[in-house]
Amino acid sequence: MIFMNSRNTLVAAIIIFGGITLTIIITQTLISQLTDYIDWFQENRVEGSIVFLTLYLLFGLFALPASFHKYLAGVIFGFIPGVLIAWIGSMLGAIFPFIAGKKWANPYAQRTLERNPQLVGLQDYMIDNGKKTVALTRVSLVIPYGVLNYSYGATDIKFRDYIIGNFAMIIPAIMYAWWGSQTVIIGGVLKSEEKNSFDILIIIASILITIAMIAKGKKIIDDISRSD
Repeated sequence: MIFMNSRNTLVAAIIIFGGITLTIIITQTLISQLTDYIDWFQENRVEGSIVFLTLYLLFGLFALPASFHKYLAGVIFGFIPGVLIAWIGSMLGAIFPFIAGKKWANPYAQRTLERNPQLVGLQDYMIDNGKKTVALTRVSLVIPYGVLNYSYGATDIKFRDYIIGNFAMIIPAIMYAWWGSQTVIIGGVLKSEEKNSFDILIIIASILITIAMIAKGKKIIDDISRSD
């Protein structure tokens, strides 16, 4: 049992740090392709905001990493406007994938769940704690934004709970927009200030929240297995 717990912990750690690494790589790649267009967004604030929000909708639709978009909002628009634009964009971008997931993925997912009592129990817990479940996953900087949008649609979580829980996305919007606002463009290259202790604390807190959610899900499944 100790060996199994250690192995599960190791797998969870690999997934978490792998997700962080992949997000950083994708984010830096996308940002490097857009530095030439940042001046236009800054010089055309209204039109730029509309285009930026439209791009956010597309990022949600194609399940692309949204962390870079929040970060870029801080780079382009500054901290406060960047937070608002990133938050509104993430809220709007999460709606259509959820609806699409309900329509196309949910029927298949529910048929699959019927063959696995543990997963049914886990979904029941998520439904009973819909707003809390969504909010906690949205605070995590590790769990992909785009994947969550469709995944929640595949569950029976209510749309109302999903939307209310999504308000927690203001927290990553604040964090990424802050980091973006501390960035300057030198020679077409983004240069960020060194992370301070507060930034590091945020990252550690997000990782701990993610680990806690994984542990909670495993405990629910284990409890259901023992009761069978």
